[in-house]
Amino acid sequence: MELIYIYIIIGLIGGITAGMLGLGGGIIFVPGLLLVHKFTGQFDGYQLQAAVYTSIVCIIFAGSSSAYFHFRNNLINFKLVRGYALVVSLGCLSGIFILEQISSESLEIIYSIILVILALLLISDAKIIKSNISILRSIGQFYFLINGMISSLMGIGGGTLSVPYISFLINDIKKSIATASVIGLIIAGASMLFMFLINSDIFISKINHLSLLIIIPASIAGSYIGVSMLNKIDSEKVKIIFSTLLIFIAIYVFID
Repeated sequence: MELIYIYIIIGLIGGITAGMLGLGGGIIFVPGLLLVHKFTGQFDGYQLQAAVYTSIVCIIFAGSSSAYFHFRNNLINFKLVRGYALVVSLGCLSGIFILEQISSESLEIIYSIILVILALLLISDAKIIKSNISILRSIGQFYFLINGMISSLMGIGGGTLSVPYISFLINDIKKSIATASVIGLIIAGASMLFMFLINSDIFISKINHLSLLIIIPASIAGSYIGVSMLNKIDSEKVKIIFSTLLIFIAIYVFID
């Protein structure tokens, strides 16, 4: 019974971040599920992989609801979505392939390092990106190829990487978040397709099915709350929340 309440909390918080920060919820789902798997002894030997795969399925639902709300508020830049949809999908293929080849211990190290890098990037107000934005614009396709690979590898919707980049292109944090939520939906959909093609047994043995039944409806409710909060919070506060969230998650992974 305690697990049900934990899954509800994970789903609500993940949904709120999906709607408010364009994260797809995965940055909450994966650490939360990893902690549950370690505490209960589930999925021994591939606890993080199971958390990632389960998160990807959750993102389909949390991402769909938040993307719909953003669409209704006319915040999505579909030109950017179309421009990067193919390359981000190809990146997902690499990420899922790596997940099936790497040990859970090695994956945890990679997961921690990437989160720390992202947290430091946001703490510095992305000065490195700002000072090299002309270069980044010229390699946008490659950037989103890497985005797809890292996002599928970490079980996130890609907002962690998409929002900072997109915000420099359209200079509107709310529209950047909304557009990133759609890209996150593409990442989750492509990742699920490649999960099936690379190893269809993933859906049977490497997904926490009980958590899906609880996290999905909780995340949908949370995404509605998140979108409502986005409309009431100014851009600077959104950036602060986005940065602080990554810092806490990075600290959690290192302590674990």
